[in-house]
Amino acid sequence: MNALFAFLAPFRGLARVFDPGLRGLVIGPLLINIAVIVGIGIAAGFGFEILLDTWLPAGWDWLAWLLWPLFVLTLLVGFGVSAVALAAIIASPFSGPLAYRTARGLGHEPRQPARSLAGEMGHATATALRKFGYYALLFIPVLLITVIPGLNLLASLAWFVFGSWVLAVEFQEPPLANDGLTFAEIRKGLGRRRPETLAFGAGTTLLAMVPVVNLLLVPAAVIGATHLWVRQQPRG
Repeated sequence: MNALFAFLAPFRGLARVFDPGLRGLVIGPLLINIAVIVGIGIAAGFGFEILLDTWLPAGWDWLAWLLWPLFVLTLLVGFGVSAVALAAIIASPFSGPLAYRTARGLGHEPRQPARSLAGEMGHATATALRKFGYYALLFIPVLLITVIPGLNLLASLAWFVFGSWVLAVEFQEPPLANDGLTFAEIRKGLGRRRPETLAFGAGTTLLAMVPVVNLLLVPAAVIGATHLWVRQQPRG
């Protein structure tokens, strides 16, 4: 049941994105999310068109009609998750306050006092460096699975699990940090709740692949992660 709640948490967050009490804090991460995803999509589209013009032999223009749908599918699956992760990192200074207000609205008072914008930016910068190092270590075995013959049959699953874990860590960090946990403590805590962490990440990854919906995903996932964290706190 906990894993099912975790999987549905980003969907619950999506339903609350435009709640009046959260609307003011949603605007920042929402605009960043839209700018990053649309920007990457446009840049990738122009790059792919230049690639086709350069490498496609004369008289083979009809092949582009077959390649474009494959490119769009790849963009949704691969670049969609990457773009959301990048948008989440850029929007980190806004995610903390959004998680803070969401937690208070759910009756949970965060243990740390709210940070100023400068404090949020400092925290986001310091944490981002630790995150990149952590993600790089996780990326190595995924890359090996992708390039080793035989093992590469599991590449799609490995990338999905990798993306799910990265998004889970990224979006669950703000509410946990608001309760005073360091990034090392957050990593250990999420590792102890691996099924719930992966379930939350899987739900978030699936939403990241849905056009238009993924434009709302950064604030939605932060709200959903906060719901999940508050539910996991002892009652009383």
